[in-house]
Amino acid sequence: MNSIRTQLRFPDKETVKCIFKPCKPLSNELGSLLQQDVVESLLTWSYAAPEANNLPRPAPLAVAHALAGERGPDVRLSPDPVDPSSVATFEEQHKLHLEAQQTMVVRFDPKLDQELVLVPVKVKTGQKSTAGGYWGYVVPSNLLNLAATVLHFGRLAVVFDLDETLLMAHTVDSLQARIKRVNAAKEAKSAEMQSLFDSGGDSTQQIQELSAEMQLLEAEGALLQQDFEMLDSYRRDLQCRVYCAAHSKTYEPTWERVRTSKGDEVSRPIVRMEIDGRPLIFTRINPDSKSTSVLVRPRPNWRMLKDYLSGIEDVKQGLTRKQRFDVYICTTAEREYALEAWRLLDPEGSIFPLDQLVPRRMLCVPHPAKKDLLNVLRWEQIYAQMMQDPKKPPSILVTDESRALKGPAAAAATMSVIVDDRADVWEDISKKDLLQVMPFHPHKEAACDMLGPGAAPQAEYQAGRESDGELQRVVNTLRELRSKFYTELDHHIKPEAQRLMTLGVSEALQANPTELLPPMTPMSELLATSQFKPPAALGLTEREDRASDLRLLANDHTMMTMQQQQQEVAAAAAVGDVQTDDDERDEDLSLLLSPSGRSRTPAGAASPGSSVFSRVTAASSSSSGGSSSSYGVSATAVFGMDGASL
Repeated sequence: MNSIRTQLRFPDKETVKCIFKPCKPLSNELGSLLQQDVVESLLTWSYAAPEANNLPRPAPLAVAHALAGERGPDVRLSPDPVDPSSVATFEEQHKLHLEAQQTMVVRFDPKLDQELVLVPVKVKTGQKSTAGGYWGYVVPSNLLNLAATVLHFGRLAVVFDLDETLLMAHTVDSLQARIKRVNAAKEAKSAEMQSLFDSGGDSTQQIQELSAEMQLLEAEGALLQQDFEMLDSYRRDLQCRVYCAAHSKTYEPTWERVRTSKGDEVSRPIVRMEIDGRPLIFTRINPDSKSTSVLVRPRPNWRMLKDYLSGIEDVKQGLTRKQRFDVYICTTAEREYALEAWRLLDPEGSIFPLDQLVPRRMLCVPHPAKKDLLNVLRWEQIYAQMMQDPKKPPSILVTDESRALKGPAAAAATMSVIVDDRADVWEDISKKDLLQVMPFHPHKEAACDMLGPGAAPQAEYQAGRESDGELQRVVNTLRELRSKFYTELDHHIKPEAQRLMTLGVSEALQANPTELLPPMTPMSELLATSQFKPPAALGLTEREDRASDLRLLANDHTMMTMQQQQQEVAAAAAVGDVQTDDDERDEDLSLLLSPSGRSRTPAGAASPGSSVFSRVTAASSSSSGGSSSSYGVSATAVFGMDGASL
């Protein structure tokens, strides 16, 4: 690998002749950057701790090295010895950067979304003499502060999905749709069983299996029906009370003051209860619109995970509280619902203050766009850019189009782990850091518990048991990942980085930098070698068709007053757009949308006929008509401040 002689312009505009020495074969993009007549270093970066503390600040070399992950350093930089004036200027700049703990940043083409970070190190030239040099790392843009925080405070970044990962939420419409699907499956099993009876063959084993499956479907349908009736009573009751037949009791709401994503303060009627040890919560996203009523079921062991993430686990053990993770949320759900769902999971704000949700912690990605880890980790900066100019797409927002321009050699985010029940919603590079969990299906899992291991189908029962323990596995895996990550960082990376920046190492030894400072073990490898293996049923269990569930209308309808909604329905009715029956007005305005923007009836849904479906239709006769919402896919529309998708 040949060295590259060129010129480097420092941020203060001093220009020197220099030599870039590759540590490994260079990418085309980096090679082109370094072969310019003058390489522009436009800015310096130094770490400013966001919180007052007495912890030792991380060395910039350790920060860049950890951020680069398995890539390690790409180049080394030194002055060109044929030009004494360049050597003198280089040494002067190097001394300033070293004393101020600064790095230089060289930007690639903005479309590539990466930067070359040049970190000052010392090169030993004699027993007591040193010269200046820099190690260069290609890393994702605008993540140095995040990386420094991870090292400084000992908090890894963890990104959670919401629906089917930490909770399951339903509206009346989505419960009806699920009941129809269960009913259709039961009828299909019944027809299959009848066919076996008619065939006259020896089908005892098959009939027993079908009978067990039908019992499970019957039990699941009954639990869904129970939730439907409770949510429907909450939705229809003028005081937002919930009648629970299982307890023969009516639950009164607690009116809780909350802030919407737009900063408005509203009071939501909240009902909390437990049935068979499983908590459930009722809320109304828009208190003035009964059709935005939602039932939320947190996943088993959520309290354990919450205590671990927040450090409350330490307090319960008589220890000093320590937060070990910076938590983010990335979901395809509609923003107002997602904010409320997280608030219900952590009403005290023990994991992070709730006022950080919108500007720092939660990214809502509109279907069918892919989730991108870089967007999540840089959300605070993206949000600030949108606040500054809402009409202009944020320059650091990764879209499907910009991702295609970066190519396969793009630098990836590190020092983070994703917890999600789906891999297909993440772009390819982010998937490497995914801790995938089984989707949470509370009604099927509770039905398996009711029937027991003898009556429920064995595979379904085992899957339900494994799903119940998924958040325990998440806690165990996160504990293990964090221990391995910081053991490697504290025992190997930090001490050697400090030595290179303070004492220096000879040029001969620095010629192969990865022997001095081995690349960090990638998160994907730590996940793959975890002793807490995923359940056998992972990827084999049914996934609910929820592409449109809980996407309340992506416009102002969800935050309108009831009077405004009625006025709009009346106006639409005047031109024949919607029905005007008083019982259906607010439902027409709040039907959940599919990605195309219209209400959806599940393909293959059964027609009314079974006892379960008959009870549902007797309880509530809801319209399947819907209104449409059309919006573009520009960054402003997708991530804008209009409340549509954030």
